[in-house]
Parts: sequence; structure tokens; C-alpha cells
Amino acid sequence: MRIAAIDIGSNSIHMVIASAHRPPDFEVVDREREVVQIGRGSFEAKRLRVDAMKRTALALRRFVQLARRMRADRIVCTATAAVREAANGGEFLQMCRELSGITPRVIPAAEEGRIIDIAVRAALRVPDEDALVVDIGGGSMQLVARREGKSPRVASAPLGALRLTETFLSDDPPSAREVTKLRREIRKHVRAAFEKIGGAAPEHVYGSSGSVHALAHASHWLDQGKRLRQINGFVLETSSLKRLTRRLVGMPRAQRERLPEVDALRAEILLPGALVLLEILESAKADSITISDFGLREGLVLDWMAHHTQEVSTLDSVDDLRLRSVLALLAKFGPEGPHAPHVAELSLALFDGLAPEHGIGKEGRELLRFAALLHDVGSAIGYDGHAQHSSYIIEHGNLRGLTEEEVQIIAHVARYHGKGRPRKRDDSFARLAKRDRVLVQWLAAILRIAEGLDRSHFQLIRGVRVVRRSGTLSLVVRAQRDAQLELWGARRRVEELERLTGANVRVVLEAKPEKLAGPLRERPARGATRALKVVNGTAGSLRAAALPLVRRPR
Repeated sequence: MRIAAIDIGSNSIHMVIASAHRPPDFEVVDREREVVQIGRGSFEAKRLRVDAMKRTALALRRFVQLARRMRADRIVCTATAAVREAANGGEFLQMCRELSGITPRVIPAAEEGRIIDIAVRAALRVPDEDALVVDIGGGSMQLVARREGKSPRVASAPLGALRLTETFLSDDPPSAREVTKLRREIRKHVRAAFEKIGGAAPEHVYGSSGSVHALAHASHWLDQGKRLRQINGFVLETSSLKRLTRRLVGMPRAQRERLPEVDALRAEILLPGALVLLEILESAKADSITISDFGLREGLVLDWMAHHTQEVSTLDSVDDLRLRSVLALLAKFGPEGPHAPHVAELSLALFDGLAPEHGIGKEGRELLRFAALLHDVGSAIGYDGHAQHSSYIIEHGNLRGLTEEEVQIIAHVARYHGKGRPRKRDDSFARLAKRDRVLVQWLAAILRIAEGLDRSHFQLIRGVRVVRRSGTLSLVVRAQRDAQLELWGARRRVEELERLTGANVRVVLEAKPEKLAGPLRERPARGATRALKVVNGTAGSLRAAALPLVRRPR
């Protein structure tokens, strides 16, 4: 599966799109970055500027569009210091929701540091003890330290490069007085941060973030006269950083812009980042810092994978984009257990057995499968009215690989799987094309009966076949043991099928049920069985692919 992780920092918005495999393995397939500076002008007033909010929300919309076009199964989005501290941060989140359909999650400083630490440790061989991780963003600085195998300790300080530039620097190049005041402010907060994390000086220091990367590139260029070919694992000597910082103090912005990997907006905030990093290394008595190319975005991917191991394994095993998308939505909202896959299996069996009556092709069969898998996702909102809730979730669940018309059909089939039936007085149903209304009626009628056949949610019905005789359609079910509740549930739901077929529909128990030690062994479509086992956490009883369950009479 693919995961898009978006980080709205105070200076830039970043996105990484990763193809996730067995956790914690993933492969980056695309990256995007835009300097939007949502924190511009906000740190003193504690309010985000309207132009900065709109600029950032529009960038987020572009990123989300790219993620969806790249077939991302999940989009994870966070916002950090500038939004975290702003009194009107909620207005920004609402703007993001309206423009992009995504609401960023504002994470606290400690959580930000924890995720950065995960990323750095995935990119580099970091020892478990006596290691310090440094991240310098636009609004804040994070220090993460591990001591004696204990949980990481995080210290955050208002030492972001954009914040310090706006607060202390106005001249170009900065005056000696500005630099002195800036150094004093940095020293005060770095000292407090080290007191918070405690312990002796670390043996190893590691760094991430755009500011640290830019300083590594600039330092290497000035020392070696050539570009740095690989940032990950590069060792930036403290002495080299000190030489770079001395040059940056007297360097006008136009000259800083000519440094490699330093654009105009990064050049503006480069000096404060250098002063912060130098103060940290000197306080830690470190001779160098090892650079990681992973940061908060990659950490978000790793953290999400760690908490969704089953879903990652499931979706990675399914080739069909549509089914993968449906399974992702099921994993997010669907109740635990094998009920939904079992209802999907029974629905397909009924669909195949009723083929002479409905004459619907294989595409309609697939839409029934998707609707059956998702018919109960609305229970995540509430059981009462859950069929309508399911319809809403499906309609707004960003299902990929399906047309708008197909999504509407799936949503309406799920909506009418319970007591309600399709009627033209329902505005949304009436707006469907005539052929789609007929399709919804047939598929909903089938799903209603299949749902009844698992009324107890114990998967007692092991198969179903259709027998035609003298104007009567008999749905002959095979049960593992007493299934009176299932028979009762299905018989209450045959009215709509009777109306469509013009036949009397009976639900009867097979005369001599087979003794089955386990579930049916017919072979499902490739990848589907293992996928659903993982999604539902239940082994041996889940099938959502097309199963050859129908045995027509000779």
C-alpha cells in the first residue's frame, strides 16, 4: 500500500509518498516541498495571517491531489509549532478541510520529537544509549535524548529559524548588535533544553530538518569546493560549522542565495539555524553531527505503519486498486470480525444463482461485493440508522479506481441493505440514471437476504444455491449447525426479491447438511483471502473474492 505523509511546518510544507511493505520497510516513491511560511508574522502576535493560511491551505490541496493521483491509500497530515501556538489555529484547520478535504492533526512538541527520533533511527545506525537527535524547524527546535535504555526525553525550544529571523534580524547583513542579542537568546534556551533532558554529554549527535541539511550542503561546498553527493550519513564537523557560521555572519542574503541547495527563502533564515546548531554542538561538547535524510515525514510513515501492521500487510497483498481501497475503508471504519466478508461471500453466491433472473454482468457483481464488504461501516457512527451512515461514509470515503457513478451505486446498495428499500421519493436515489436505479434495486435485494443469512454474526450458513420449480425460487442453504435465527432473518427479507422476480421466494434448509470441520475450501481470487484475514484478525473463515458456491440443478 501507499502512504502519503504531509508535514505543515512553520516555514515549509513537505510531503513524502511511500510504498509500504512489511513494517518497518517502505520505499519513497515521490517527494514534494513548498516554502509557504505559514508562521510568517505569527510568532509575536500569536495569530496566523490570513494570506499565510490561504497560501498554505492551497498548497495542501495540491499535495493531496498529487497523493491521490499517485494512488496513496492513506494520507497522514500534521501541523507543528506555528499552528500549535496560534490562537486562530482552528480557523486554519477549517480552511484546510474546506479546500483539501484533509484536517491536519496538530501534534505537541513532545510527539513531534518522538516521531523525529523514530525517523532518524530508521535512517542511521543510532545506538540505544547516549545519543542526541537535533531538529531545527521554522518555529521550534527539538532535542531528543536516550539515556540508559529509558524512553526518549524530548525538549522543545522556540528556536526555529524563521521565528528567530523575524524576531532578531532586520539588517542585511545583520549588524553585530543583532547577532549578539540573537546569540544570547539562543544560549538561554539551549541551556534550558539541556537541563530538561538531563544526563552527561552525549557520545553521538544526529541531525535532521531542512535547516540542518542546508548547513551541511553549504559547509561542504565552502570546504571542498564541490557539491555534497549524499546527505544521509554525512558527518558535519563542528569546526567546519564554526567556519561557515563566521562567514554567514558577514554574508549578505544575495550571496547566501548562491550557496548550493539554498533557495531565496532558505537563505533568509540560514544564519539563525547555524547559530542554533553550533550552540547545541558546543553545549554537547560534540566534535560533529551525523546527518539523517529522514525527518518528520518519514517518521509519520513509520509511526503509522507500526500502529497499522495488519492493514499494511492486507493492502500490500491485494493487486486490485478498487478492492484495496475498499479494504482500506473497511479497516478504518468497519467492525472487527468476519461478518462483512461472510456476507460478501453469500451475496456473490446469491448473485450467481440468480443470474438468469437479473442478467447483470460481472461489473455489477464486483459492485455488490464492495457494497457487501462496506455495508456495516456506518456502525462506527452509531447502530441506529447505520445503513444511512454507511452510505455517507462510502460516498465520502475517497474510494479509488471507481467512477462517481459506481461509488453512488455502492453507497445506495449499502443504504438499502436493512429495512428501507429503494424509492423514488428518496432524492438521491431518484437522481440516479434509470439503469443504475434498477441495478441498485437488484443488488440491494440480494444483499438484504445475505445479511439475514448471517443474522447472528456466527457464520453458520456455509453455502447457498438457487432451485427453480413451478414459479418458485428456493434459496437452499447449507448450515453447519442449528441456524433457525438465520433462516428467520433471511425469510423476513425476501419481499424485494419477490417483487423483482415475480416469483415466490422461499428460504429452506438443505435436507442433509454436510458435516464441515471448517469453512469452505473453494479457492478464492488471488490475494483476497489473506488480505481479509489480516483486516479482520480472524483466521480461516474470511473470503471476499468470487467463490464458486452455487451448484445449479441439472
